[in-house]
Amino acid sequence: MPNVHIRDLPPEAVETLRDAAKRHGRSLNAEIVAVLVERAEREAKRTSLAERLEAAQREWRRMNPDGYPPGLEPEAIIREARDSR
Repeated sequence: MPNVHIRDLPPEAVETLRDAAKRHGRSLNAEIVAVLVERAEREAKRTSLAERLEAAQREWRRMNPDGYPPGLEPEAIIREARDSR
């Protein structure tokens, strides 16, 4: 497993991480690893979601090359909802 050395970490951050480690019953190192792994997983999911949304948008455009059907444009729907109040 690769090693990472972190320099110039503010003392307040170290104390916060040390307190969290104590609450979670793990070492400071284990807490930092857990925090970094959780962040990396969230970042990977965010990228994955963005890629899925882009793929869905491409598919929609392929199926609807002329754009939105008449009356279903977002502007028309918003205008209709606003005018109905």
